[in-house]
Amino acid sequence: MEAGSEPSVIADAELVSAHNSGDLKASYGLKHFASIEILPTQVIKAPPLSELFAEGTEIYLPLLRGDDLNLSVTAAKKILDERMVATPHLAARSVSDASQLDEWLHELAEAGCNRLMLIAGDSLAHQGPYRDTLDVLSSGLLEKHGFIHLGVAAHPDGHAHASESDVRSALEIKKTYAREKDVHMWLVTQFVFDMTNFAKWLDEWEEAFDILPVHVGIAGPSSLASLMRYAARCGVATSVKMLLSNRNSRRLMSSWNPDDQMKELYELCGKQASRRLKGLHLFPFGGLESAARWLGEEERET
Repeated sequence: MEAGSEPSVIADAELVSAHNSGDLKASYGLKHFASIEILPTQVIKAPPLSELFAEGTEIYLPLLRGDDLNLSVTAAKKILDERMVATPHLAARSVSDASQLDEWLHELAEAGCNRLMLIAGDSLAHQGPYRDTLDVLSSGLLEKHGFIHLGVAAHPDGHAHASESDVRSALEIKKTYAREKDVHMWLVTQFVFDMTNFAKWLDEWEEAFDILPVHVGIAGPSSLASLMRYAARCGVATSVKMLLSNRNSRRLMSSWNPDDQMKELYELCGKQASRRLKGLHLFPFGGLESAARWLGEEERET
């Protein structure tokens, strides 16, 4: 079977914790557990990815507005050649017409890729026929080209342009598509800072998720300036400010490290034992090398 044709190790991973002398402990190898988001231009220019990340690592490929879709194809080929898993982003509103999408999906499939991360896109105005991910699902092109592993976005801090009822309605349509088309589908959240709020969101949406596992987004090691810049762009700046206002966060000063978040996440998951939380998705705002170092810290204690 070709690289990338099976679900990644993250898709079926379980968060496992154990109690030791009354304290919650977790030992986990993030290097073999987390997915990571890297721009195609970074992938193309980077040295061999195997020098940074473990074999089988799932790499998501977001495109900046105006980027050529073919960048994703080139990057996906490099990722697959290095025996990793390529998951290109498909921003529905950025596709100019059906023939462009048809050709792009064909080239990805020819490269051995059958996974996508479906998003609507930043802009509310659509360039072509696709207003959102539901339009892409109903186009028939994903089935035509054999894309049977699909990630969809989730927003624990709320969706900037859609009501909760609209989000729930769209989720039902996506789940129906996954069942009818025999597609493996999962949710990937925007990067999260308030883990207590995230755990509450998991509980409140547990029934709505149904068959869909959740992968939580985490901001990787970076400067606070970079973190705030990306947080503002992604609509989670308020969560970051709340996090940094905490007196226990003053020690962060000019840098951010997600270790404390991970401890809190595992503590909450250990207490609530959510069966829906299946993976960790890293946003490497501090660069690939710092993300790789952080992921390579195999033993963590919470």
